[in-house]
Parts: sequence; structure tokens; C-alpha cells
Amino acid sequence: MDRPRRTRGWKVSWKMLPLAASVLSSCFLLTRAQETTGISIRVVPEVLKEGDSVTLTPEGLDLKNIASCKWYRGAVEERNMIISFFRPPFSGETKGPAHTGRETVKPDFSLYITDLKPADSGIYSFKPEGPGVTITGATNITVSGYVTNITISDSGKAIENSTTVLHCTSAGTNVSYSWLRGNESLVVGERISLSNNNQVLTFNPTSRNDSDSYSCYGYNSFSNDSTSYLLNVLYGPDVPEIGPSEHYYAEGSNLTLSCTADSNPAAQYTWSFNETSDIGSASQLSIHNLQFHHSGNYTCKAFNNETNASSTSASREIWVLAEVSDVTIMGLSEAIENKSLILTCTSVGSEVSYYWFRGNQSLEDGGHISLSHDNQNLTINPVSRSDTGSYTCLGVNRISNNTSTPFELTVFYGPDDPVISPKINTYRTGSSLNLSCSADSHPPPQYTWIFKEGIIGNTSELLISNLTLNDTGDYTCSAFNVETNLSKSASLLVEVYETLSNPVLWPAEAIVAENASVSLQCNTSNRLDVNVTWFKDSNPVLDKAVLFNRNRNLTLTAVSKDEEGMYTCKATNPVSKATSNPSKISLAYGPNNVKLNQTGTVTLKLGSRLALLCTAESLPEAQFRWFFNHTNMNVTANTFSTDLTAWEDGGNYTCQAYNSVVKKLASASVNVKLTTQESTPPGSGLTPGQIVGIVIGCVLGVALIGGLGYFLFTKTALGRTEQHSSNGNIPSAPGRNQGVTDTKPTPGEEDIQYSTLAFKANHPPQPQPAATRPLESNIIYSEIKKK
Repeated sequence: MDRPRRTRGWKVSWKMLPLAASVLSSCFLLTRAQETTGISIRVVPEVLKEGDSVTLTPEGLDLKNIASCKWYRGAVEERNMIISFFRPPFSGETKGPAHTGRETVKPDFSLYITDLKPADSGIYSFKPEGPGVTITGATNITVSGYVTNITISDSGKAIENSTTVLHCTSAGTNVSYSWLRGNESLVVGERISLSNNNQVLTFNPTSRNDSDSYSCYGYNSFSNDSTSYLLNVLYGPDVPEIGPSEHYYAEGSNLTLSCTADSNPAAQYTWSFNETSDIGSASQLSIHNLQFHHSGNYTCKAFNNETNASSTSASREIWVLAEVSDVTIMGLSEAIENKSLILTCTSVGSEVSYYWFRGNQSLEDGGHISLSHDNQNLTINPVSRSDTGSYTCLGVNRISNNTSTPFELTVFYGPDDPVISPKINTYRTGSSLNLSCSADSHPPPQYTWIFKEGIIGNTSELLISNLTLNDTGDYTCSAFNVETNLSKSASLLVEVYETLSNPVLWPAEAIVAENASVSLQCNTSNRLDVNVTWFKDSNPVLDKAVLFNRNRNLTLTAVSKDEEGMYTCKATNPVSKATSNPSKISLAYGPNNVKLNQTGTVTLKLGSRLALLCTAESLPEAQFRWFFNHTNMNVTANTFSTDLTAWEDGGNYTCQAYNSVVKKLASASVNVKLTTQESTPPGSGLTPGQIVGIVIGCVLGVALIGGLGYFLFTKTALGRTEQHSSNGNIPSAPGRNQGVTDTKPTPGEEDIQYSTLAFKANHPPQPQPAATRPLESNIIYSEIKKK
């Protein structure tokens, strides 16, 4: 270990060294157990690569209290120490076991490392030493190395259908890998995969098409390298192919067959005849001057000595032929669909090959048609209706051919699923149901119609007139083929709905008191398929309406002006709809403004007829009653008439109007006065002021004339006066005293006083009539009303 170096210009007594060492040692011993980590270390530069230099600088140090420090590569352990640095006055440094010769410490305690290598990556710990110093620091650096020495290794021979692994490796740090196939990026998928940071390329299974040049690229942020590998996939042999394709040869001709199989490396071949003897070991086999005994099976097999695999055998049938004749088809001429049928073709001749035709179409082995290995037997399984037709068989060998006579095949099939038309499910009562059933079948099927487990028809057509509700249900058509003994059926649900008549809405009119309730009933069909909706003034009813009994009843509660209007109900089912008569709901009112055709007090002549008309504004119309002087007259019409034949017929006539819905009464009255004269037509009478003036004027005139006459014609006037007195007293108004009376008026007439003025006509006295209370026609009555 190097001894500490003294800094030039700084001197210290050697006698002080033991004391200083003792003090520092004591300080270190006291603080070691209290060390804490908390110093931040700044790394410059932050990104490091191989060959760079780096400075690790502790930050935030109080240099006054730090006498020395130590740097470690890894944890703070003696074996990991890189260097120990001492500040003045003990200037110097001591190198530790982890020192590589590239590390130095600067006066600010920063560690400087040159010529960085990837192995320098890791944790660096800093420990300052001094009185009261207990904290340490640490940082982690990563040194990236250059990418070099990239290589591709394999797992052995690449054989098709086995697993092939290529492994790419390189020197360097933080190396990423990518692959190219030829000059294009490698496409990975189900068979080709990359793993282990793209270093491992796996083919599983390997295909012959994977043979190619593969390149591996290794790279990091500042370097790259690559290498290539030629993958040669061994495969095969595939199934050999024998050529030419000719099977038929004439006796005495030459035979040359060649065998080829795709293989890497090229395959080795062996030939055998009728699978019993080896007759060749090359890819080509030649036989001269063929005879009948050369007819047989020639087989070729291929072998790959690298994959150690043998192919399956390829065979070629070779026939040496005689002329073909008498080609004939045998078999059943009638077949049932979905069953099997075998037709056999026979002929005279040697090694005959057979070909089948339906019409002009050649029949090949496949689908539901299969041919025996010699094509002599034609099997149809299953038989289809499309197989119906004319069949011929062609017998062929190398030297001749012959065709059979046509063979007619008939296929019985069906019935298929019947189709019922039209596909209409809903009908009105009274309409007609006309259904047709059809099913593809040969021969044509027999039809049966079934409804509610009973047979209702035996033809393809079904007609039902004047449908009723009882005709609702499933109609089933069954088709039966007498040849195939099969039957199929189909059903159609027919729903018959009644043709709705207009619902009857009751009541047709309702007059309702305010805040009362009213109910409407829609009388229509009660069938479940009939729906009822309500409308007010052609709009849907308000939410306030309460519906029940499947909407057949509607109730309005707390009726107000908003509920007035015309209500209708509409009944609908799938085939019809009908609207009811309107029902008018009105809000009751009145009676208001009760009036008589005569008002106040009217004067009528005794013996005349009183006719009264009473009107009132009311909904519903008011009910009327008539009273005379508070006595019920038992009249309920709005008119009242009576003959005024007695003085007792004068008085108060009252019309009383009553609303039975709102329970309200109102009335109007007229006071009838009787007289012996004609009543003054309404509108022609004098005003009270005019009457008073006339009466006063008449009184004064009579008084003046009477006075003059008294003095001038005393005797005559006295005589006439006596004569007048002898004729009778002057009558007063009916029911009143004579002259201006002070009799008590009847109730309601307290403010009316009557005066009587009598004027005698200048004619002889007439006898008094025999009436109970005689009146003279020359007497005028006037009513004076006192204010």
C-alpha cells in the first residue's frame, strides 16, 4: 500500500502525527456506527461508453469538517476500496484493492476514472471522514461496450419438419438484435419466432422454403456489427411421380417409365413390378417388346441418404390390351333419393378402362359419386334427384374403345318441406281463406290438410269461406310420396279477428259539477285482442284520466274547465279499427240571470189573460216552478198562464229556476194589479213626475170650476150633486179606499199612495152594472209614488 504523500510547502512536526492520528481514529470510531446515506453524487457525463472518462462529484459537502474520504467499487467494504484521499495537512492518497490504475481523486473529493470499460459498470460508494461526519453517498454507472465479434451458430443440420435454431452472439453491452432474410426484414409468425432479445431465431417446424441467407445485426446506441448465415434445409423425398401418364400399350411395343421425387439432396430410386421383384435402380425403367405378361403394377420408391427418409411408393398400372367390345351397363333403373345405387359396366376385351357419362357430362370420382379402382363400378351414395338422366359407359384400352347403349335412371324423391301460401296470418271474420300447399316431389305427393286434429282437405288447395272466430288455429299441410313412403308437413297459424263495429260510448253527454267525478264507458268487443284508446277533441286523453277494465272505462276526477270537450274511444285489433260516437262533457253552471217577460208591477184588466215566460242561463236546463203569493202553483214548465177573472188573482207571481246538478235556486217575480180598463201598453205610460203634474193640475181646475159653479148655479149644481150622490159613491182603486187614502199598503208597496179623480161624462145617468165592485169607464186611476 502506498504511503500518504505530503503536500509541498506544508510542514508539521513529526511529534504531532501520533496525536493527530489518535484524534482522527477516535473520531472515526465514534461516528462509524452513526453513518447515514444522504450525499448526492453527480455523474459527468451521464451517458458513458467504452473508452470515455467520467467524474463522480459529491455535492453539498461541508469541506471544513472533512479531513479525508474513501471511494469504493460496490459496498463500503475494505476489499472494495478504490482509493483513500487525505486533505491538507495530511495531503496524500492510498490505493485500495479495487484500484485499476485509472482512478484519481481531486481536491473536491470527486473521483475521476479514465479509459472506461464495461467492467467498470456498477455502484460506486463515497465515504467522507471527519469529526461529526456520518453520511455517505453512492451512485450507479453503466459503461456501454462496442458491438464486435458477432457470430451465428446453428443447432445442427436443418431438416424439414424438425426444429432449427440459429443463435446470434456478440461482444458489447446493451446490444439489440435484428434479423434479415435476404435483403428484407424477417417476418415472424406461427413457425418462425424470435426470443432472448431477438438473439435466438427458431424455425418450428422447419420448411424447405426456409432455405435462404439470414443476417443478424447487433447494435447499441453508438456501434453495430453484422454477419450472415446460409441456411440449407434438407428435405424429401416427396412422393415420386411416374411418367408418362399413359397406361395402355399395344402388345409388342416398348415401355419407358421415369420416376422423379423432389428431394435435397437428390433421391435414390428403386423399381419393382407387382410389388414382388426389383427390376431397376435408376430413375428410368425401359422394357422392350411388351407382352401380355408385362401388364401389371410398376412401383417406384425414392430414398434420401441425408434425411434418412424414404418416400411412399408411386405406382403405374400398365396394360397390354386386346380390342374392347360389348360394353353394357347393369343395375336398377329406379332409385330413391338418399339411398345408394351401384351401376356396373362390363365389356369384352383385355385390361379395359371405363369412363362414365350422364348425358354429355363426364362423371368423376368425388362427392356423392365414387368409382371403383378400375372405374367399372359407379356408386352413387346418396342418390340425388339431380342424378336422374341417361347414363353411358365408355370402355377403352390403348388400341380400341366402345360405348354402351344409354341407361335411363329415374330417381324418386321427396316430398320436400311443403310451402303454404300465401303467408298471411290475419283475416277478418266473414272473409275467405284460400291456401295453397306445394312440395317438390317425384312422383307428385298426396296432400292432406289438418285443422284441430281433423282432416279438412285432400288436395293441394284449401278454401274456407265466411271465416268465423272458431277458424283461428294452426292449419297443417301434409305431403306424402307413395314411392319413397315419406311425408313432410308444414303449418300456418291463421288468426281470425272480428270486424269491429263502432263502439258505443255512454253516456253520450255528461254535465258535471265542478270538482265532481264523471265516468265514461266504451262498449265494444271484450276480446283480449281488442285494444281501446281514448281521445279528447281528437287528441289523446290527459294523464289525469283513470283507465281500467282493459281501458273500457275512463274516469275523470275533480273535473274542471280543462276537462270539458268531446270524448271518443277507438277500438282496434289487427284487422280493423272503429271509433265511437262522441260524448260531450260539460261543466254545469247556473241558474243565472233568471228573467220574466214582464217585470216589476204590471196592471192588467180584470178578465184578461196573464201569460208569463221565464228564462234562465243554466246547464243543464233549469227546472221551473211557479208560485203565486208564495203558494206553489204545481206548474213545472217555463211558461205560466192564467185567466184573471177575480180581483183575488192580482198579486205576486214568482218563477223559481233550479239546477239539479249544482243544487242551486234562483227566482224572478212580477206584481200584477187588476183594473177595469185596458192596461197601458208597455212603453206608452207616463213618468211618475208627469202623472203627479197632471193630477195636481186636474185637482186645481176642478176646484176652481166647482167654486164658480157654486156661486152661479147654486141650485142647479146642488141638484146635480144630489143626483150624483144618489147614483152611488165614487169607487177607489181595487183593494184601496176612495180618494187619497192612508190605508196601510201591502208588503212591498209601503211607498205607494193612490188618488182617485172622477170625471163625469155629459150624458144621462146609466144604471150600475151588477158586478161585485162596479167601476166606471170614465174614472182614471193614477199611482203616486212617494220618494
